[in-house]
Amino acid sequence: MPFRPELATRLRVVVVGGGAAGVITAAHLLERVSARPGSLDVELTIVEKAPVVGPGLAYSTTDPHHLLNNYAGRMSALEHDAGHFVRWCRTSGMRVDPDTFVSRETYGRYLAGLLDQVPVPRGSSLTTTRDEVREIAQTGATNLVSTAGGANLPADAVVLALGNPPPRRPRGFEDVERARYVANPWDPGLLSRVADGSRVLLVGTGLTTVDVAAQLASARPGVRLTAVSRHGLLPLAHVPEPPGPAREWDPGVGTLRAALGEARRCVEVGCDWRAMVESVKASANQLWSGLSAEEREQFVRHVARYWEIARHRMAPAMAELVDDLISTGRLTVDATRSVDPTTYDVVVNCTGPAPVSTPGWNPLVDQLGVTGMLWPGPFGLGVDVDATGALVDADGVASTSVFAMGAARRGVEWEVAAVPDLRRQAHRLAAVLGPSYAEPVSELAG
Repeated sequence: MPFRPELATRLRVVVVGGGAAGVITAAHLLERVSARPGSLDVELTIVEKAPVVGPGLAYSTTDPHHLLNNYAGRMSALEHDAGHFVRWCRTSGMRVDPDTFVSRETYGRYLAGLLDQVPVPRGSSLTTTRDEVREIAQTGATNLVSTAGGANLPADAVVLALGNPPPRRPRGFEDVERARYVANPWDPGLLSRVADGSRVLLVGTGLTTVDVAAQLASARPGVRLTAVSRHGLLPLAHVPEPPGPAREWDPGVGTLRAALGEARRCVEVGCDWRAMVESVKASANQLWSGLSAEEREQFVRHVARYWEIARHRMAPAMAELVDDLISTGRLTVDATRSVDPTTYDVVVNCTGPAPVSTPGWNPLVDQLGVTGMLWPGPFGLGVDVDATGALVDADGVASTSVFAMGAARRGVEWEVAAVPDLRRQAHRLAAVLGPSYAEPVSELAG
């Protein structure tokens, strides 16, 4: 049964998590209410344990080497306003064009001020609370959201914008001594644990590894880095100007075999692979939803890594830095089986976040798992949700009032955690939460 607040005049919404997903969701909901004055008042509360709402873990870095891995023109937080971020940069005194790759710190400041740029309609309210949600209990038609600080917040709707868990300890690295093992690559004490001249093993070869390598190489010029993964593949590089979609791509493919065949055909006729990625990306979630369970498993096992390195690319400046590290011998990339982790001075886990449904990283996730309100999604990659993002419980029943944003949706959808994905999810969720003046829910599920 879909969320239906038509008869309500005031909607109480609690957003759990104040990182990118949380503030983008809040901004879209406020804008939705503003567009239909008098239709519905919203009492919106964001609960975030960090001192600043907006940046979250992803955009809290202050290292100037850490750049966005997308063009500024594609990083607007608002679905209806593609130029919002670029205009903010320019009004802040920065010379930024749509094809600029800005620092992640800059984007964190943009998110920190996002809700200041969205008016709160008369009759509605926005509150940010520094706290941690520990429990959600259903009390009749509403929810009671309890925090570590002792607050009990009634909510007609709850949005879980939890972000990403820390990475799991990789198999085969159990023998690395605790003193030499860094479980969290964003640990603020990382540099203090790496002496100049150290041999450092970076476990993983994705964008996190690229960022950590740039940080360590800059701060410790004599460091020697080795990055390893099962495939030993680094992310590919962006071109300076944003590519458009490929005219050669047939969007009508409906099976994994057909999609791979179409990709080969496009390359053979001279299509730029980056343009092809843009075409696939535009309908990736629709394609994913149409695959059989067997095809999805084949994709996860055999194709996903190749898609990820092409889909999530390095900024050109970062790619040049990595190329220099490799050419000068300061960075080596290898397969995991080729190294002995016990021979390195420091081992940093850069394997990427664990699934949101993983026990032990978040007390709310644990509580919802115990009660059966939250259930692991397909392949254990996220949590089970329906087409609107509503949690699907242990009995397969979709919640009418608790929704998930971002990485939690991975598995039900595939493209879920980049900013363009977040703003599309937020736009649709804002409509779901206000169906009295929104499109029909059936139109939102596609």
